[in-house]
Amino acid sequence: MDNLKIPSFFTYKDEVSRTISWGHWFLFLNIFLAVAIGLSYLYNTPTPSTGLGIVYLVISWLGHFSCLVTIIYILIFFPLSFIGNLKIYRVLAVILTVLLFMIMLVDVKLYQAIKIHINLSVLDLFFEQEGFSTGLNFNFLYIAAPVLLAIECLFSSLAWRHIYTRSHQKLSFFVSSVFLISFFSAHIMHIWADAYKYVPITQQKSIFPAYYPMTANTFLKEHGWIVDIHEGSHNEIERKNIDRYQQKIRYPLENLRVTPNEAPLNIVMVLIEGLSKEYLNIEYMPRLVDFAARHDSYENHYLGSNDATLTTFEIFYGLPGQYLPLIRSSETPPVSMTEMLQQDYKFQSFMTGKPSKKVTDFRAISGIRRNQLKSFSSDEETVKSAVQYIRKWDSSRPQMVIVSLNGPLTLKDSRIAPRKFQPEIPYSQLISENVENGDPQVFNRYYNTLLSTDILIDEIQEALLEDGKLKNTVFIITSIRGMTLPFPSYQETKYDRRTFHVPLIISWPDAIIPAKITALTSSQDLAPTISREILGIRNDYDTYSTGMNVRDLDNRPWILSGDSSEIRIIASTQTTAFDKHGNASIYSDDPEHKSQPNMSTLIKAIKILNKFKDK
Repeated sequence: MDNLKIPSFFTYKDEVSRTISWGHWFLFLNIFLAVAIGLSYLYNTPTPSTGLGIVYLVISWLGHFSCLVTIIYILIFFPLSFIGNLKIYRVLAVILTVLLFMIMLVDVKLYQAIKIHINLSVLDLFFEQEGFSTGLNFNFLYIAAPVLLAIECLFSSLAWRHIYTRSHQKLSFFVSSVFLISFFSAHIMHIWADAYKYVPITQQKSIFPAYYPMTANTFLKEHGWIVDIHEGSHNEIERKNIDRYQQKIRYPLENLRVTPNEAPLNIVMVLIEGLSKEYLNIEYMPRLVDFAARHDSYENHYLGSNDATLTTFEIFYGLPGQYLPLIRSSETPPVSMTEMLQQDYKFQSFMTGKPSKKVTDFRAISGIRRNQLKSFSSDEETVKSAVQYIRKWDSSRPQMVIVSLNGPLTLKDSRIAPRKFQPEIPYSQLISENVENGDPQVFNRYYNTLLSTDILIDEIQEALLEDGKLKNTVFIITSIRGMTLPFPSYQETKYDRRTFHVPLIISWPDAIIPAKITALTSSQDLAPTISREILGIRNDYDTYSTGMNVRDLDNRPWILSGDSSEIRIIASTQTTAFDKHGNASIYSDDPEHKSQPNMSTLIKAIKILNKFKDK
């Protein structure tokens, strides 16, 4: 009798029954741990804008994590119950549970950083391309692992003690009922919210892991940085409701600290549509090339988008173009223009183009009033009016003058330059669209338009030289939309780095030696440059911009920008674009160069995109 072994009394059926009973209690205890860890997602989620949204958030949190643990038990732990050995089963259950909760903690870290959950695309970037190097710190797992192991051993022991007890069955039934009711209630509420486009609920579908199938596409779209404009009326209505419930943007992140210059500087900015860097040469624009050689020329200046409205937004706000809808919904003015008003700057803008949505957008973005913006039918008239204003402006007040030209884009040439390139296509034939792709006559007309634009810009410079105005004026010349021939109406709509590579030339009154700057720059850099160098704003750039002061550049490896269809990470030799379908494309200056999307860079980019969103 002394040699009798207790386990020998249990048959295989008894052992399986005991294992299942233990597993139920083990499951019950781990539901509470999962719900507790799930609080991390609530902490890192913006509070819903309505009471009903808050109710949905709470019940979906309770229901989802209890359901998630139950499903994992059914799929993994329940089948293991049939090994017929409770001791082995308990060891396996503890080890597997610790591993699963560690994965959940990694997911919490990712969600905290960039609002993304672990999925196959993320795992591919983790291991295949970056060796789990994401730029995030996962050292906390060295502490979390033993803590989880201790908790699971405790749960294992508690489950063993209650394997035969019935004293807590009423409590367990009540708690399980709460979780079950929460689960079904959350889904019913979401069905209703989706039918009625109730955004405070529908926008919560990607908060919890495995609650919604999160792919690269939905990841980018859930952040609001990529919108498919062809999704249909259902999503169009939902986007309008999103505007209704949209949280305010936090811009700037702190109150401004300003030390105004004792002698305020004037600003004259020329914005050109249809000019890329490759066409800024001695053959097409000799005067502007000479001007660039005598002042600061930024050789690696890239647009994030070939949309002039988005580029204008980046210039004035110093933020990526994806922020434009948020800025519009919150009606937040640009920091630089607000400070100019404080310093009594006088604004005047001269734009080529009939009054249209483009003009309205420009006014809304820049903050310029209707009576401060004049539009003309040709670049020649625009520059003529701007030059007259500059020659007579009130020198007792600092001036902000913007001249917007579109001749190189429209090919509506002012014809003030000799027709150097022949034969050229007549404008009447050009707008009829009966033109063959790659027609040399179209090219020649474009080149002649560049010659005219070159003369017009020189006229603005000459007006500034009169009476020494250039000595206290910052003169900025850049392009807000690039061009790659064949003309856009006839070329493929394919991304081309040459198109997005545009000139940026700045004349500083205090500059001694002209410089060719090779560091990466973008349109987002102009706002912090004006804010620091001209207006005397002393805050760190990253409190009101994602750009940098071009007079204080470091060797940043990439810049971030894009539009409603793509997020673009632009480096010195290549651009990585994430499209609306979540696909990553690499565009390199070297066709032979092959590389893969970088997860670490994407994480940093999304953190930048989320920086100014109100949480």
